[in-house]
Amino acid sequence: MKIKMKVDAKASANENGSMTMTYKAGQVYNMESKWQMQLATRLLNKGKADKSLGSKTTKVVEDMEKKATKTKKSILKKVFGKKKK
Repeated sequence: MKIKMKVDAKASANENGSMTMTYKAGQVYNMESKWQMQLATRLLNKGKADKSLGSKTTKVVEDMEKKATKTKKSILKKVFGKKKK
């Protein structure tokens, strides 16, 4: 589960709780193991974090130049095939 912190929070950094870590506001943290999931749930319930569903990227595509329209002759060649010599 990915969470995005709303505010800075000091919480455990390992399973035993012997180390602490400051989770910074605006950062996205990936909580994968069982104890991290429990920590994430506690942070979500207290309102210190939001669930992050991943980032969405958008791509801006500029208009492309249009090719000149085909002539009647080239269209007829395509439909009826080329002349045989």
